[in-house]
Amino acid sequence: MTRDGSAQIAEAVFVVGVSRSGTSLMRRILGRHSQIAIAPENHYLGHLLPRYGVRNLVWGSGDLHRDEAVRELVGRLYGPEVQRHPWLRESSYFWSWLGERVPAAELERLILAGERSERGVFTALLRAYADVRGKPIMGEKTPAHIEWAETLLDWYPEARIVHMVRDPRAIYVSELRRRLEQPVSAPYRWLVRAPPLMGVFVLHLVAWEWARALARHRRLSRAMPRNYRMVRFEDLVREPEATIEALAAFLGVPMERRMLRQKMVSHDGRQGRPGIDPTTATRWRELIDKPSEWWLRRLLGARLAEVGYDDPPARPAG
Repeated sequence: MTRDGSAQIAEAVFVVGVSRSGTSLMRRILGRHSQIAIAPENHYLGHLLPRYGVRNLVWGSGDLHRDEAVRELVGRLYGPEVQRHPWLRESSYFWSWLGERVPAAELERLILAGERSERGVFTALLRAYADVRGKPIMGEKTPAHIEWAETLLDWYPEARIVHMVRDPRAIYVSELRRRLEQPVSAPYRWLVRAPPLMGVFVLHLVAWEWARALARHRRLSRAMPRNYRMVRFEDLVREPEATIEALAAFLGVPMERRMLRQKMVSHDGRQGRPGIDPTTATRWRELIDKPSEWWLRRLLGARLAEVGYDDPPARPAG
């Protein structure tokens, strides 16, 4: 807090949460602010498994206090290693953006002039993105980075973490549709041949990730209330102005009306229209099958009510 009681301005902003929870919408909203640049996901720290973190390339490049090691690392960051499709996810868009918009020599300069550590490399990457957009506050959106919130706040003590939460039944509907339409990584490339098996796999994966994210919320909200904020997707799309205004105060920046200027991305006749679509809060109800809804309730139990998803349970068909 500053002397007048307002929040200290964030030195960095990280958007996290289960995939399909509205992290992309939050990134677009924050990115409209004149001071904030939120880079697309880069999975620097990890994905569902730490070994998929791009920082493994930092570990494998040797002592970064040697200029040769920095040059080797930069070469790898601009190479095919970061563009592959690891288990359970597609490649991260950030790395193709980096290759198109930031010369390798510029990233090398930033790393050489910085801390020459894991944190230093991450800072150079985020700073490069923010500098291209001419904004002072850097940030990044990787949903899985919720598992490394403590690391992020250890690296950036004045950072803010925005945790997007959404009804897991809506996540399931969205994730299943995406995996059936775009099965780019393993095991989805195999499961798409058997849609019922795809449904079972995605359901259990969503339940596992959501329960784990809720456990992280419990811990982070107690241990780091000044740096951590949960935002429900449903509140964001139903009451965007009030939700964004409260979030801006948490970040220590003024609310800007431009943050509300979004385009709908719904797969229906409203796609491309200006605004934030409130119907996305409940559209899953029209699309989910009753057995899947029942199983998600069975698997998650009282956790749903803990964050306000406590409508009457459905019954399985048959």
